[in-house]
Amino acid sequence: MAYDKRQNFLDYLDEKETFDAKVAEVDQAEKFDTAFGVETSAPSETWDIDEADEVDLLHNYRYSPSPAGTIREVISRFPVKYEEATFIDFGSGKGRALLVASEFPFKRIIGVEYSGHLCEIAAQNVQRYDSKSKKCSAIEVCHQDAAEFEIPDGVGVFYFYEPFSPAVAERVLENIERSISRVPRAAIVCLVGRALVPTVEGREAWVPYGPEVPSPNDHYFDARLFVVQAGGGTGG
Repeated sequence: MAYDKRQNFLDYLDEKETFDAKVAEVDQAEKFDTAFGVETSAPSETWDIDEADEVDLLHNYRYSPSPAGTIREVISRFPVKYEEATFIDFGSGKGRALLVASEFPFKRIIGVEYSGHLCEIAAQNVQRYDSKSKKCSAIEVCHQDAAEFEIPDGVGVFYFYEPFSPAVAERVLENIERSISRVPRAAIVCLVGRALVPTVEGREAWVPYGPEVPSPNDHYFDARLFVVQAGGGTGG
């Protein structure tokens, strides 16, 4: 048993090293951090979160950035009027998705992140980010457990890049659906990567929107979009 655990951990480290090398290669080509004087590239492990206990370590996943090209591509596919929509990134980490989202004229942009340290880095990045393409300056970083975050009733765009376990995602989706029940509105869930696709597919409130969005960077980052059905809230 001890050998199996050790081997599983070694396999995980090998997998992580390969994945991080792939992400670093994409980042080197995009040069996002260099272009805008920010630091969003370096991964951060869950065991580096000071406030995390064993349960948190099990359910909250490490930070690794979505490629900027992927983020732009999926946001460009959203069936929304950006000027009327608020964008939330769950597990926003160092804030890269927030920064790229600000290139679109969203009404408001919110990042929700469990790690206080990552929130500090994200806030610094928001301050430093200077892009001629920037169209939204109303960016907020919230240091909070995503499962306990109260969804503002005006929010209609929800972005997830494999930030936490399906169990946490279920609670977040329940909160979203309750908010939509209180204030009925159009809403879209964006999933980068495949980890949470079965979780959303298993909930009656959501239906797929369009085909899978291919990533311009790597197939791992292909995205799925879901929109809320009419009457898709859960009430309560």
